[in-house]
Amino acid sequence: MDRAKLAVYLVGLFGLATIGQAVGLASLAGFEPQLSVFFGSGLVITGLAVRTLNAGCYEEFDLFRRRDVAFWAVVVGVLAYIAVVPLQFL
Repeated sequence: MDRAKLAVYLVGLFGLATIGQAVGLASLAGFEPQLSVFFGSGLVITGLAVRTLNAGCYEEFDLFRRRDVAFWAVVVGVLAYIAVVPLQFL
């Protein structure tokens, strides 16, 4: 799989994890106005990833094809974020 396309999938996964964290925090603390910004940013991130996947235009993500360090930094960052989010609710 192309690294640019995989980076888009990871960005979408990051957006979904952000939405999940906002929902989890809202279930613990009740709805707060700050959480709507958190939830909205997750929706925007996921929407941009879905739009990019549907359009099939990965030119904006060409950096991940050219730079190994940038690609692996995103992979490690997203996977660490996804691993830490559920631990907050234990």
